[in-house]
Order: sequence, then structure tokens, then C-alpha cells
Amino acid sequence: MRKIFAIVLAMTILLGLAACKDKNEYTDEDNKEMTLVVQRVGEDEIEEYPALYVGDLTVETIAMALSELTGLRFDITAMRNGPDGVTIDWSYDGTLFTGPSDEQNEGDFPFSNYDSLAWFMLDSMDLSIKRNLPFVEEVYYTMDGGNELILDLFDPMGFSLDTPYMGSALYFAHMDVRGDDEPIDPADVNWWGEYGSEKGMLHIVNYNGKSFRFALSSDDDTTIEGTAALDPDNPLFAEYMQLSFEFNLSDETIVCTGGDYGAFEATYVRTENAVG
Repeated sequence: MRKIFAIVLAMTILLGLAACKDKNEYTDEDNKEMTLVVQRVGEDEIEEYPALYVGDLTVETIAMALSELTGLRFDITAMRNGPDGVTIDWSYDGTLFTGPSDEQNEGDFPFSNYDSLAWFMLDSMDLSIKRNLPFVEEVYYTMDGGNELILDLFDPMGFSLDTPYMGSALYFAHMDVRGDDEPIDPADVNWWGEYGSEKGMLHIVNYNGKSFRFALSSDDDTTIEGTAALDPDNPLFAEYMQLSFEFNLSDETIVCTGGDYGAFEATYVRTENAVG
């Protein structure tokens, strides 16, 4: 999905990128366009935004433009890594470590939890670099001057210095890439709570690691209640007759699908702090 949203970087940034000019005067011929690519975790569709810049297009230029677009601080330094790679070193002062400010969360890119914010920044940096710098085929992530990037996610994760970033979708689809050989502990999956969607509301109570009691109510006042049993091999998946529930650890949403229960098929987002 392409959204037409032009971003003009602050004049101080433009001056830094166009230091070769003798006067602080810029014409339409000075302006060049790049495409910023952002992706929210758990969503297949990307969003594209054109952004204007002057001078040479660098990784740092892309990072500054992403900061202008999202309100997040993409504080990075970059260096080449072989003929077709680049290493991005994330600063401790950036939003990747500090989290979003209250002011930023009131803008167009709010985040309900740290996990969704972190994956958004990693994915968007990777996608935007590869879109605008054709020579870059591999992006490596480090932090604080070249150390291994370690993020305190729901499931804490380290990113190898020798392995290029592969995108959140691949990490979630192939957990073994991350070295997660141990099964997920049901105690780490917090199903409890109230969730909302465009279809209606989902309430979950009495979660005991093997099952939970739920109530689904649609906008047309149709209600279904029951006890869903968890898959013994996968505590992120539960079923009740033809109705299935899939829990997303990264953003604590629940996807419901269900044959004869099509009126309830939707992605349900947590609307209050979980209890229990």
C-alpha cells in the first residue's frame, strides 16, 4: 500500500547533507526523492512514504528521514560490511532502547508495547535501506560501538554479529533461527483479559495453562461462550469446536478463525491490562 505523504527534512539536516553549496539556498533541482518503507509487526502489508533529501543518499540520511516520519529516534551509525553489506550500530540514546515518548505515541505511529516498537524499527530500517541503496543486500545490526545487539523483548533476543538481519516475519516463522530450541512455557503466555476488534469483543478468564474460558460477542448481539483447549504442543493455539484462537506474543493480539463462526473471525487487540 503506497501512501502519498511527502516529508521535507529539517533545514539543519539539509544543510549538513549539502555542505558543498556556498549559499543556504535550495531549488527544486536540489531536491531528490527516496522511498521510506515501514512495516508493523504481524502485518504482511508494507507502507511506503516518499521523502525529499539533498546531497548524497546515505544510511544516516535514511535514518534521519525515518525519525522525521515516525517521531522515533533512529539514532545509528553505519559502515560498509563487505561489497554488498552494511552494519548498523544502534545508539543507547535512541528510541530502540529508551522506548517511545508520550508525545510520540500521540502521533501517527503509536505502539502499545515495547516488542512491537522494536520490531517496527528493525524492520523499517532494513527495508528502507534495501529499497534506496541497491548495492546493499545484507544488513547487520550491532549496538553501542559494535557490540552484539541484545533486546529485552518478551522473549529476550540477541542478534549475531555474523548473521544478517532476516526480518521479524522470518524470525517468528522459524524460531530455530533464533536458537529457541526449548518449547514455549504456557506460563509465559498471558491469555487473560479483554480484547476488541471491528467484529466485537473477546473476554478470556480462568486460563490455567491447558484451557481458558471465553466469551465472544459480535456487534449484532450474537454471543458464544465456551472453554477452549490449548494445543498441548503449542500454548499459543487453542480450539473450541470449529473456532480457533492464535495468540501473538509480539503484540499480544489474538486471531480468531472459525468455520461456522465466521461472524467472529478477526484480530482482537487487548483493550485493558490483563488480570490474573
